[in-house]
Amino acid sequence: MRTTRLATSAVAALAVIAGLSGCGKDGEDHSAHTSSTTPAPTTAAATSTATKLTGSSAAPLPPPSPTHPPQPALQDVNCGPVTGGNGASADVIVFASAAGRAGCTEAITVVSDYLGAARTGDAAAVDGWLCQPQPDSSVPHICVDQGLTIGLRGNAAPATPPPPAPSPVRTVNPTVPPVTTTSSVPPVPPPVVDDVNCGPVTDAGGATRTVIAIGTADGRPGCTEAINVATAYVTTIAPSDSVVVEGWQCNSQPDAQVPQVCSKDGLVIALRAG
Repeated sequence: MRTTRLATSAVAALAVIAGLSGCGKDGEDHSAHTSSTTPAPTTAAATSTATKLTGSSAAPLPPPSPTHPPQPALQDVNCGPVTGGNGASADVIVFASAAGRAGCTEAITVVSDYLGAARTGDAAAVDGWLCQPQPDSSVPHICVDQGLTIGLRGNAAPATPPPPAPSPVRTVNPTVPPVTTTSSVPPVPPPVVDDVNCGPVTDAGGATRTVIAIGTADGRPGCTEAINVATAYVTTIAPSDSVVVEGWQCNSQPDAQVPQVCSKDGLVIALRAG
């Protein structure tokens, strides 16, 4: 009886050992299978996570465009020296303005024509430009046209016209009786002052008028004043043809050649058509 129990216990022990051995093998096979089926991370996946893309496209965006610097503004230009009618020299400067800048070739031509003739100190029309002295010691002479300015930097100036010939000296003739206030002999009229062409101006309608400083017994207006008065008159739109400009009485007249005049204290400024 005891032998049978021992045999049965031995068989049961062998069965338990065999079962544990099978379980260990099954665990090793499952572990091997698991390790063989797990995918290894690829290089492409690592690269895709390392690269940071910009925008919806894979290509990187271009850099922003550089800021273009502003174009340089016009500068004054020294066109070179000229010699005036007075023998002095000056540099011809073309000044830059909102209207632009004159060319050096034209500037030299205008200034040479201005300096080449004797001037009285009044404004003068030269090659379509208005040239005149000004109270500026550094640039004492300028020429202007439609917003453009040419200046003379220096002492060059037009030559001064020669003085008029002296009046003849009249001696008393004892054989001729003196003229009294009650005499019927008319007095000698004063010398006639010549007219002066001061240059053109443009009216409000775009027509051109030539400004003439008329010589009268009371004298003759200066060209600078004549140009200023005429310019203000022809560019003023008024309900009447009669306008007072800087103390001058300006009005139209029925004269096809001189349709407008301005007068003050015996002085006359005429605006000639064309």
